[in-house]
Amino acid sequence: MSKKLIRLLTLVMAIAMVASLAVGCGGNSNTPGGNKDGVELPSGIQADVNPEDYKGTTVVYASWKNPWENEDGPVIDAFVEKYGINVEWSQVDQGSYVSIIASSIASNKQADVFFENGSFPGSLTVMQPLDAAKLDLTSDVWNKTIINKSTVDGHAYLVDVLSNVWTETNICVYNKNIFESNGIKTPKEYYDEGKWTFANFRIAASEVAALGKEYVGAAVSAGESLQGAAGCSVFTYKDNKMVTTVDDRLIDVMTFMSQMRVDGLMKNDRSGFGKGKTGMAITDAFGLKKTGYFSEINPDHIAATYVPVWKEGEQQVSTGIYRGWGLIDGAKNPVAAGIFLREYLDVANYSISDTFLNDEVATFFFEVTGKVSENMVYYHGAGMASATGIGSYAYSTWDAATPSGIKSAMDARVNTLNEMCDIANGIIEDERKWIKDAEEKGTIEKLSK
Repeated sequence: MSKKLIRLLTLVMAIAMVASLAVGCGGNSNTPGGNKDGVELPSGIQADVNPEDYKGTTVVYASWKNPWENEDGPVIDAFVEKYGINVEWSQVDQGSYVSIIASSIASNKQADVFFENGSFPGSLTVMQPLDAAKLDLTSDVWNKTIINKSTVDGHAYLVDVLSNVWTETNICVYNKNIFESNGIKTPKEYYDEGKWTFANFRIAASEVAALGKEYVGAAVSAGESLQGAAGCSVFTYKDNKMVTTVDDRLIDVMTFMSQMRVDGLMKNDRSGFGKGKTGMAITDAFGLKKTGYFSEINPDHIAATYVPVWKEGEQQVSTGIYRGWGLIDGAKNPVAAGIFLREYLDVANYSISDTFLNDEVATFFFEVTGKVSENMVYYHGAGMASATGIGSYAYSTWDAATPSGIKSAMDARVNTLNEMCDIANGIIEDERKWIKDAEEKGTIEKLSK
């Protein structure tokens, strides 16, 4: 067993230790319960939940990915074996996820578990708060960032577990074979020196691109990922409202990105990275997995580090798509769905060697995802476009406008961006009214919109 894998397993054990400590603390009123057969619930579920009550029932999970063709299949099978709760996969097209679920609700054929993958705020139209799942959201096992960022008037809608293998925090992957074979300083070396900045990101891309016409310096999966790395975004969700946050920093970052595109140093397409001629890609952690974006790459060639910071000395930013798991409105088996989510999202239930491309990137994955970020920027462009019916052209300009034209292009879009926020906030306000009505009636766990 390699030293890197030993360190990785130590990290996994540390994550599991967090859960056991939460269970073992004296006087904790949220100590997990167990059923008559002695199956102990892990921390993160309310103490009054008895899993025996749900034995023989079914939880329906709506997703576009077949679990039994991916690494979560064995986890689901183990869950069924442990609790006697069946799990049914409801296949839903990713591009039409919210609208298909809306139709299923109308016909009373909805699934239980919702997979939020950047569809907010439109997802609020088909979700209900997590109250009915009877989860203990105070447990340290949960990622408090997404809980806090998805709470509407005191009711959380989404959960995730620290270091969940489906977490899509943005990172910088790079082809270490290209860097090391050609004597180019790697992104990790810059990071270790405290100099992993946008300026050095450009230098590294330039040196890779200089190797020949077939080489690409850098790629980006979505412009918002690099903007988020600099601590800025077109839209920000705060205090139950979506607001436009186009400021000088955002304009400067878009201008930087546009200049890299014009200079032939960066593409708005990560797909080429797996072919072995692209130096770096700013993407999400799915790229580190064997079933991920770069499954064709030589696994010995891929490495990863943090996204760069805008300027030297600035605080490291975490950024990524707005992702979590929750309950579909009118879920028929919400408590069992809560038990399922606690087990399904727990990294300790997955085979690490079967999940990641190599030990090194697996170790980094747990490093970058194993802690609650104090400086997290979620981006909402795709979700806002989908919810409002206004195209992505409104928030994406770096890949079309010239560097000198970025500011004027964004200035021309401000009214449209504000209109998108008005529509989005109408959706949010409707949900707040529903919550208030449910609270007044004392039936928020039972109401269906």
